[in-house]
Amino acid sequence: MVRELRCRVCGADDCRVLCDTPNHVPGEQKTIRHCKCKFCGSVFVGTQFSSCDLTNAYAIMDMAAYYREIEKENNRKMDVAVEYLLRTQTRFANILDVGAGLGLFLKRLADAGFTHLAGHEIPLDSPSPPSFPGNSYSDHDYSTIPSDHFDVVTLLDVAEHVPEPQLLFDACYRVLKPGGVVYFHTPVVSRSDRIMHFLQRLPVVSRIGRIWQRGRTSIYHLENYTPQALHHLLQKAGFVDTHIKQCNELSWPVSSYVRGYLIRPTGLPEWLTPPLTFILSPLLKSSFFNANKAIVSSKKAD
Repeated sequence: MVRELRCRVCGADDCRVLCDTPNHVPGEQKTIRHCKCKFCGSVFVGTQFSSCDLTNAYAIMDMAAYYREIEKENNRKMDVAVEYLLRTQTRFANILDVGAGLGLFLKRLADAGFTHLAGHEIPLDSPSPPSFPGNSYSDHDYSTIPSDHFDVVTLLDVAEHVPEPQLLFDACYRVLKPGGVVYFHTPVVSRSDRIMHFLQRLPVVSRIGRIWQRGRTSIYHLENYTPQALHHLLQKAGFVDTHIKQCNELSWPVSSYVRGYLIRPTGLPEWLTPPLTFILSPLLKSSFFNANKAIVSSKKAD
């Protein structure tokens, strides 16, 4: 199934439609179209969501409950990021965390001794907006953030959420001082994803591939990049000296993935959860088959 769809990363036309799945978030769009760029390999949501759609989707999430569910893996991810910053920066580095959420990473940085901190988040209709250590910026286009101001911009699982990734990385470049660094974590296409893309084409098992895809790209995860796609975005923004490390990262126990993405959607009996968890754990925990996360650093030219 092919139609003219433009890749949001490299601009290529005629991207392949992988599948369509229901959009369970209230709004005008009832279906999500999942697409793959044949040039940079990025997998993305081809459905057009407005800023209002995205804001409403996050507004209905119980963010506190979500962070409780992923606390263990989120702490591990923040440990990796703090260790990187302690190794490469002084405690006086000016650090901006984009997509700061509840400010958990900024608090970890403050606990580690960093003193010049700021956070950015999109405007949310909330009776008690999050309180960040340091300065706080809130807008949809990063225009309130000063230029040439920060030594480091961090984005921990943010790049996959934005409708215009080039705008994001252009903004990161603008707000960094010469020689400053952007550091981020984001999901990437793995061998497991490619296997599931193949299954989506086959009779009988295509539903398994669609269920997998619904968990990988959605209104909450608009993009799964490839190293090639990330290099393209960063180079176009002006960054140099890019380093990308792929690794395996699971936010929940394997049993939760089996239950949420296989047992319940297909109507299989719950007693199958333990044996299927045992069978699928080597695949889902494998850095060879499921290196689903990229850790990236890139530098603004001096």
